[in-house]
Amino acid sequence: MNKTLSVNIGGMVFHVEENAYKNLNSYLDAIRGYFTASDGRDEIIQDIEARIAEMFQEQLGDKRQVVTSDDVEHVMETLGRPEQYIIDEQPDSSDSASAEPQMESGRAFRRLYRDPDDRIIGGVCAGISHYIGLDPIWIRLAFAASFFIFGSGFLLYLLLIIIMPKAVTPSEKLEMKGEKVSLSNLKKSFHDEASSISKNAGSGISRFFDALGQLLTGLLKLIGKVIAVFFLIIGVILFGSFVLTLLALIGIGGSSIPFVITDLFMSPWQQTLALIGGFLVIGIPILVIISKAIQVLFKLNYSNKALNWLALALWIVGLGITGTVAGSLMREYRTEQNQRIEIPVEQPVGDTLYIEMMNSSNYRNESYYFRSDNLHSPWGNATVGDSLKINEVQLDIIRSSSSEFELIQISKARGKNGREAINNARKIEYKIIQQGSSIKFDESFSLPTGTRFRGQEIQLLLKVPEGKTVFLSPDMHDIIYDIENVTNTYDGDMVNKGWTMTPYGLECMGCDLKDFGSRKFRSKDNFKIKIDENGVIIKSTEEDSINGEDVNINISSEGINIESN
Repeated sequence: MNKTLSVNIGGMVFHVEENAYKNLNSYLDAIRGYFTASDGRDEIIQDIEARIAEMFQEQLGDKRQVVTSDDVEHVMETLGRPEQYIIDEQPDSSDSASAEPQMESGRAFRRLYRDPDDRIIGGVCAGISHYIGLDPIWIRLAFAASFFIFGSGFLLYLLLIIIMPKAVTPSEKLEMKGEKVSLSNLKKSFHDEASSISKNAGSGISRFFDALGQLLTGLLKLIGKVIAVFFLIIGVILFGSFVLTLLALIGIGGSSIPFVITDLFMSPWQQTLALIGGFLVIGIPILVIISKAIQVLFKLNYSNKALNWLALALWIVGLGITGTVAGSLMREYRTEQNQRIEIPVEQPVGDTLYIEMMNSSNYRNESYYFRSDNLHSPWGNATVGDSLKINEVQLDIIRSSSSEFELIQISKARGKNGREAINNARKIEYKIIQQGSSIKFDESFSLPTGTRFRGQEIQLLLKVPEGKTVFLSPDMHDIIYDIENVTNTYDGDMVNKGWTMTPYGLECMGCDLKDFGSRKFRSKDNFKIKIDENGVIIKSTEEDSINGEDVNINISSEGINIESN
C-alpha cells in the first residue's frame, strides 16, 4: 500500500504516489534552476507544467487514477533532464554530441497552427509553410493571386483564420515546426520568440492589422454582449410567462385558465402529465438560454457536465411525457361514428315552411361557445360546472321523395372505438322547436358537464317535397351550408327569400334575377343557363350535346343566335 498526494499540475489535479511526487518535485526544482537566468522563466515553467499534465493524462487514460514513479520517469526521459543541457552549453564539452541525441530521441508530430511570430495579417501563410515545409513567400503569393479570382482567396483566408488555432504556448510553437517538446527546445523557442517580437515591433503593417484585429474583436464582443442581453430579457420574459401560465392552470394566485383549454380536451391525469412535460420541454431550454446569457455577460467560465447531462435527460423525459399525452389524445379521436335521428315535423297549413333561428340571447352570457375554426365571445364568467355550447351545426336542404316535409338530425362524434364514438354522439343535446308553420333551430348544441370535446357536430337535412316552399329567415345564414339551387346562389344571398322545390331543384319564385347578379343556372337535363346584362346564354354539356357536338344558344335583344361546333 502506497501513500498518495493530491497535486495541482498545470491547473489539473492528480493523485501522485509519495515517491513519485518526490522525484517530480526534484525534477521541477532542477528545471527552475536551469531557467533561473532566462527572461520569462515563469512563462516557461508554466508551459512545462502544462505539458507534464498533458502527458500524465495520456498515460493514465480511463483505466488508472494514480501517477506512479514510472510515469514520472517517462516524463523526465521525454522532456530531458536539465543536467544534459548544462553540459551541452559548454563549447569544450566532448559529450555534447552524445547528450543531444539522447535528449531528442523519439518522434515529433507536426501540427497545423497559425504562426503569430512570422505574420503579416493573421499568420495563416506562415503556419501552412511550417506544416508543408515550404517558404512562406510562395504561400503568400498564392493567396495574393487568388484574391483576384472572384475574391475566393479573401474568403478562404478568413475561413482559415477562424478554423486554424493560433500557436500561443512554446509547446504549440514547437509542435507547429515539428520539433520535439523538450527543455532545450522550449528555452530556444522562448528566446526566438523574444527576438521575433523585437524585430517585428516596428512593422507598420503588423501594427495596423493588430489594431484592426483588436477593433474587430472588441466590436464582436460588444455585439455578443448585446445579443446576450437580448436573449436574457427574452428568456426571463418567457420563463416568467410560462411559470404564470402553470400557476394559472393549477389555480394558484387567484388566476385560472378557462376550462375550455383544459377539461374540454384532457382528463385530469392528462392535464397533470401535460403540465410536467410542458415544463420540462419548454422550461429547461429557457433556463439554459438564461444561464448562457449570464455567462457571456458576466464572463463566468463554469461548466458542470453532470448538470448538463441531467438537464438533457430531463428534457428527453419531458419529450417522452408530452408524446405520451399527445398519443393518448390522438387515440381518443381515432374512430368516427354518427347517430341518425328522424325529427317529427308537423306539416304546415299552407305549402310554405318558415325556418328561423332560436333566440339564444338568454344563455349566451352564461356558457362557453366553441368552434373548431373560431372561439366565439363573450366568454363571460363561466366555471367548469357551466354547460358548453358548440357552434358546429349545419343545415342542408334537399328534395323529399314523399309529399311531406321531413327533418333528419345526424349527430357525429369520435372516440377510441366505435362504441365510445357513438356514446359521445348520443350525449349531444340539441334544441329544435316547431310552432305552427315555423321551425326554430338553435345555432349550437350542448355537451353535459364532464363531457370532453371529441369532434362532435350536427348535420341537419331538411327534405322539401316538390312544389312546396321553404322560407329562410335573415338569421339563418349562421347554419345553412352549401345548399344547392337552380341559380347557384350563395348561402348568404338565399336568406330572407322563399325557395320552391322544382323538378330542377330549389328555385326562388318571384325573385328579381338582378338580385343575384351574374349567376349560372343548371337545369335537370344538364343545360347550363347564364343570365346577365348581355342576355340569356344556354349551353349544353357534353353529355347532352347534339351528335357529340357542343351547341351554344344566345338569346339577346337582337334575336336568337344558335351556334354549333
